[in-house]
Amino acid sequence: MLPLLFLLAACAPASPIDFQDTQAPLSAPEHPLELRVLMMGDQGKGGEIQAAVAKGIAAVCAQQGCDLGVGLGDNFYPKAPDSADSPIFQERFADLYGLLGFPFLMVAGNHDESWLLGGDGANPAALQSELDYAKHNPQWVMPNRAYRAAWGDLAQFFVVDTAPLASYLPNRDPSYRPGAAYDTAQRAWLKTALAASPARWKVVLGHHPLLNNGLHGSAGSYSYGLLLPWASGGAVKQMYQEAACGHADLIAAGHDHTLQLFPTSNEVCPGTRLLVSGAAGETTGPGLGIPAASDFQAMNSPGFFWLKFTGDSLTYRVYTVDAAGSPALAYQTVDRKP
Repeated sequence: MLPLLFLLAACAPASPIDFQDTQAPLSAPEHPLELRVLMMGDQGKGGEIQAAVAKGIAAVCAQQGCDLGVGLGDNFYPKAPDSADSPIFQERFADLYGLLGFPFLMVAGNHDESWLLGGDGANPAALQSELDYAKHNPQWVMPNRAYRAAWGDLAQFFVVDTAPLASYLPNRDPSYRPGAAYDTAQRAWLKTALAASPARWKVVLGHHPLLNNGLHGSAGSYSYGLLLPWASGGAVKQMYQEAACGHADLIAAGHDHTLQLFPTSNEVCPGTRLLVSGAAGETTGPGLGIPAASDFQAMNSPGFFWLKFTGDSLTYRVYTVDAAGSPALAYQTVDRKP
């Protein structure tokens, strides 16, 4: 079976890569004093956990305020809908988060780019329905698979597509494989865009984490890489370390169905905080390796992050959610800028 997959992937025609610097428009003041951001990931499972976390999000946003949301990938399971007209968009996004009223920066995950197996991440073309849905629902912000979005001069977000860089099957389109056209173009774009950003706070949003104590492991040594070397996430690690570490204030990811926060003194990306928020639709436990030092981690607990940006501080709050949808503050910390 595996040799056949390699043959199919090898025979697939390469798509021309026209990597464009795309900026998503957001309605924000030119010089905002604060920004409150809800960060969830891997929410698209449907069912009781997603509904409970959505209820908890609504409660926190009603109490603390939310201006912007982030969906950190795997927006649907087992794969993206076939078209933007699918009722799944209504059931798993609009019905649950529509009444919140604020836009969501949406990130592509491996399930959103499925080919033969749900979550294989091997078909970038499968994301098209989500890109098309963004044209119909302004609350779903996804003008491209990689893009940037600014909240005035206070914060800028850089969305990257990591799914092709750690796919479980050989990528259907060779142009998207690690080291190929899309990988090198995206890495160069991220490095240049971060360097040129005038924002007070710079945040990179991707699906696959750089550092992770959960079941999937850290980039460069993802668990599937033991059997499938191309799925180890080495290209994800290279992109983050070459383009973002020390230049971005935060790299936020999902993929692992846990809640984790690593300090700026972390060993793989000094000067940049690392965050994992992938527990909005399903939960998992810790990995088997030696854990990296973290400020906080919650395994097997549904939940999400809430962040507040001001001119001199960035507040992180982690909320876990019970089966009834009641949120509980599990951790809080503040980073400051001179």
